[in-house]
Amino acid sequence: MAAAIVKRRAEHGTGLRREVNDLLRTGLAAASQPDANATEPYELPTFDPGRALVTDPWALTDLLDDEDDDRALRGRS
Repeated sequence: MAAAIVKRRAEHGTGLRREVNDLLRTGLAAASQPDANATEPYELPTFDPGRALVTDPWALTDLLDDEDDDRALRGRS
């Protein structure tokens, strides 16, 4: 990316600040234009995860604490 800006500066005979600002303006203008190829907005897929495997929040906390302790002990070895 830096090499492309250096090349543009050499071609246009401009400074770094001007090239960066021009590139930002061009990119922002392009981003604000609707995409002609887009047909509909992308939607993230969803799924039903089923029933909860841990229903007791305190049991989950204990389980995570035990996991943290195990990791800490393995890290010391």
